[in-house]
Amino acid sequence: MTHTHPAASMDFEKLLNSAESRGVCVVSDLHLSPRMPNTLQCFIDFCNSTAREYSALLIIGDLFEYWLGDDTAHDNPAALRVATALKQLDQAGTRIGFIHGNRDFLLGTSFARSAHMTLLPDPCVMQILERTVVFSHGDLLCTNDTGYQRYRRIAHNRLLQKIFLAAPTSWRNALAQRLRGQSKKTATHTAKDSARLMAQDVPNTSAEQWLTQHQAEFIIHGHTHQPASHTHANGQRWVLPDWECEDRANLRWGYVSWKPHESPQLILTPEPHSHPRND
Repeated sequence: MTHTHPAASMDFEKLLNSAESRGVCVVSDLHLSPRMPNTLQCFIDFCNSTAREYSALLIIGDLFEYWLGDDTAHDNPAALRVATALKQLDQAGTRIGFIHGNRDFLLGTSFARSAHMTLLPDPCVMQILERTVVFSHGDLLCTNDTGYQRYRRIAHNRLLQKIFLAAPTSWRNALAQRLRGQSKKTATHTAKDSARLMAQDVPNTSAEQWLTQHQAEFIIHGHTHQPASHTHANGQRWVLPDWECEDRANLRWGYVSWKPHESPQLILTPEPHSHPRND
């Protein structure tokens, strides 16, 4: 079972508003697994270098391609390497916060503790240097995708999660393999799928509603894999990229950097001009 700690966001607020703050960097949608060794190494290198420049690293969902329960982590070499890298990052002076994604929403307190991560709610609202920001994985904002929102309500049912996590690991793994196979079959980018892809994006009305509801100036999220900076009538929204480093000639990764007394910046590899931008 997953348990977030709303009060934990206050600890991050205190850290990021302190005179000693080095700012925060934000990542999402790494989709790490043993089948993605180069992407895994890219993230570990990031933890050993860039992330250490900041007071906090926020991982806002889909750190892993799938998560079948904390009791399976010892059989997942990618999870073990990530836990070690994050533990060392925390020991080097960078605190780590984690918001669940649609792929790893079953990640629980046991693994979070081993990786020195603090579980945060979604959405997570913080006031940083007198600016209110909403951090979210982003799937909650995709309100036009009504089929997914129905699935999400079912998948986040605590009783169903408890039943799933009590099942044998072999059964859980077989189910995950089948679901991933179905996902690959439907993950096409033809004209026929244009309506589905549009539904999976964040409508302006949803973003603006959140900005108003939370009296926020900024939203930072992932999930859609469409990195961009969006200017809305009542605030600004940054969308994080997914990470794909298996093909060294076509790297794709990035993060949001928010240094003290600066506005958030979207840092992309390759350069931003090669990604879609919507204002």
